[in-house]
Amino acid sequence: MKSKITANMGLKLISLAFAFVLWLVVNNMENPTVTETYVNIPVKLENTDLITDAGKVYEIMDGTDVVERVSVKAPKSVHSALNAGNIIATADVSELSSLDTISIEFSSSIYSSEIESIKGSIDTVKLNIENKKTKALSLKANVTGSVAEGYLVGEVTTDQNLVRISGPESLISRVSKATVEVDVTGFTSDIGTNLDIRLFDSEGHSIQDSRITQNIKSVGVKVGIYQTVEVPVSFGVSGTPTIGYRVAAEPVGSIGSVLVAGKGNALRNLTEIEVPAEAIDVTGQSADYVTEVNIREYLPDNVFLADQSQAKIEVTVDIQQEVSRELKVGKESVEIVNAPAGFRTSLEEIGDDAKITIIGLSADVTAVREGELRGSVDIQKWMEEEGMEKATDGYYNIEVDFNLSDDLTLLEPYVILVHLSEITE
Repeated sequence: MKSKITANMGLKLISLAFAFVLWLVVNNMENPTVTETYVNIPVKLENTDLITDAGKVYEIMDGTDVVERVSVKAPKSVHSALNAGNIIATADVSELSSLDTISIEFSSSIYSSEIESIKGSIDTVKLNIENKKTKALSLKANVTGSVAEGYLVGEVTTDQNLVRISGPESLISRVSKATVEVDVTGFTSDIGTNLDIRLFDSEGHSIQDSRITQNIKSVGVKVGIYQTVEVPVSFGVSGTPTIGYRVAAEPVGSIGSVLVAGKGNALRNLTEIEVPAEAIDVTGQSADYVTEVNIREYLPDNVFLADQSQAKIEVTVDIQQEVSRELKVGKESVEIVNAPAGFRTSLEEIGDDAKITIIGLSADVTAVREGELRGSVDIQKWMEEEGMEKATDGYYNIEVDFNLSDDLTLLEPYVILVHLSEITE
């Protein structure tokens, strides 16, 4: 029996080997090994904390974070189940070279034992490693556009005034300002909104880079919108110029009106800005007096200047020297008025040389016509001034009131003798 089994052993082994080879040939013909290409395989970095824990940041350079083509050699049956999502490309930061490159390792999530080889169009990841920098920037709100006519933009505020940014030192060093921009076009009332923060370099170029992190991305912004109105300005004057001089006219400002702003209620009853008399004191002046007033000091509550260039107004007070003039008092130019009932009245005869001296500004003094000068003796007024309750017979010296303007004064009062006599008939 044994001899039958071992008989022709060599021939049998040759037959077995031939059968195996034949099987391989047949199998390869049915399921051949082929090479397929898979595109855009992302590279996953491992152990990146080795960089970040050292206070540094990294950037993958030259597009080496994606392998454009990966060639996989494997049986055809494997490829039928394989797709790009199964191809894994990793780079371990712990193997970072002195040239800041890392070898890429390729693998498959399925059928890894049946894959002969995996090769990529690139085999290394290149990094740019920098120190990490943090910077705090003041946050500024910029207004664009124009509000409706008759309105202006007031105070602009943000609910936070600082933004903190972090990233590669070379990038963070370029950032010089952080702003938000609010468009006020056509608005007639206050604005409240939330806006994204934008970063700029010193030349005003926008900087947008995913490597920059911010503690806040947006901020709340409030814009006050105020109504405007043009109102006149008036000026008082106080004090007395040097003896022999007087104020010739109302003070005149370098501008007659100002543009003010406020909410509707504050402006509703505002018709004039009054600068009080105590602000313009001409005491002791003998020539035109010029002074400057800050109109802000005299604005009502909740009202402010729309045009800040109008804040300081130059005010001029015309001061002129007084002149005097003698006027003749005619015989028929003085009369008695308001005589007490039951009394006769008579005036002392006025002589041909009777005169008064008037004092005032040249124009006012010159305007008086001598022939039109009239005077009166008001008995009732005189009695009240003297505290007389009842008229009595007698001769009395009473001051004459002349029909002069308030801008003119008498050098001396003109007094005339008046006779009061009770009627007894």
